[in-house]
Amino acid sequence: MNLVPTNERTRPYFDKLDALASVIRENADRAEREAQMPRAIADALHEAGMFRIFLPRSMGGGEFTVPESLRLVDEVARIDASVGWNLAICSGGPLFGQCLSRQAFEKIYGAPRGVSAGSLNPMSSRAVQVEGGWRFSGRATYASGSGHATYLMAAAVVLRDGAPHIVNGVPELRAGLFPIQNAKILNTWSTSGMRGTGSNDCVFEDVFVPNDFTFDWMNAKSTWKHGAFANVPLPLQLGGGLAAVVIGTARHALDALAELAQVKVPVGTRGTLRERATAQIEFAQAQGLLRAASAYFYQCHNEIWRKGEAGESFNAQDHAYARLANVTAVKLALQAIDLVADAAGMNSAQASSPIERCWRDAHTASQHVLLNTSRFEVIGRVLFGLDPGSPVI
Repeated sequence: MNLVPTNERTRPYFDKLDALASVIRENADRAEREAQMPRAIADALHEAGMFRIFLPRSMGGGEFTVPESLRLVDEVARIDASVGWNLAICSGGPLFGQCLSRQAFEKIYGAPRGVSAGSLNPMSSRAVQVEGGWRFSGRATYASGSGHATYLMAAAVVLRDGAPHIVNGVPELRAGLFPIQNAKILNTWSTSGMRGTGSNDCVFEDVFVPNDFTFDWMNAKSTWKHGAFANVPLPLQLGGGLAAVVIGTARHALDALAELAQVKVPVGTRGTLRERATAQIEFAQAQGLLRAASAYFYQCHNEIWRKGEAGESFNAQDHAYARLANVTAVKLALQAIDLVADAAGMNSAQASSPIERCWRDAHTASQHVLLNTSRFEVIGRVLFGLDPGSPVI
């Protein structure tokens, strides 16, 4: 495993990765076939406490900071991209959960296997206020990890008198968490990459959600957390985990090329791949791109956390620069993987090749709304001093 900064709190989790890797690799092909994370992997992650890294120790958690969690996700994605993605999503549930009442948070995540999955898209669902809470109906799209979650989070447009409620020119949005058995998981996840994430849609109709289990989606903030988790805006706590998956996947691809280069003798040559100048050049370029991506990415997230711990304020430019670090790191990691695939030749096209899977997984992950190329336009608008033109920076 890659050596990463650890401390007394986090080291036990990183120490478990070698044992987890064997379970993940044994079930990787099954995950591809079934488009779902196999129960054996989910069980192993639960037993290792991986889904509870953000919880306090009093709840059996690891009390990770956000930057510490990114390094763990990075390392798990270095084993398997889909598992890294599900870890980022499901371990990150408490980041949303901290916006609920403390009692609701403890009910959801205090359960031995309490895990939430959900959707960031509010436009496919609606919420109507009733006495004591809200009634949610709609569809949570691309709900990664829903197959082994206990709660589903849905963001929704608030309806009043049957129409969207507009506040200052934008729809009012509400998010709520409710037991996932109140939803139906559809078999909609059919993609070329990230197949093992089981990112299926979930539909639900007229589900009552008590007030304590809901929060204002556009102004999400904890009323009871302290320190950086309370000071860092929720959007800045999110997205980094998904980018870390792509970085870890690129590390996996480079590991695979380094191993392949020791034994492959390209057609028409007598030496191994590592002796071929083209492979040497592309391997070095890929290493440089990935190191640059990683350095920029972690420097940015460490600085966000430092500001949060110091109680400093965050402005629109802080949001833009954080998103820029995530998207740029993803773009550089994709370039590194493309170089690896080219250097590997026909091996990178074989379905049995880890490089082929890394390529599919990373390019699929990069299309997430928080990581794709369209974010550059929004970032550029903010840095030019314009309105972002989007509710999501």
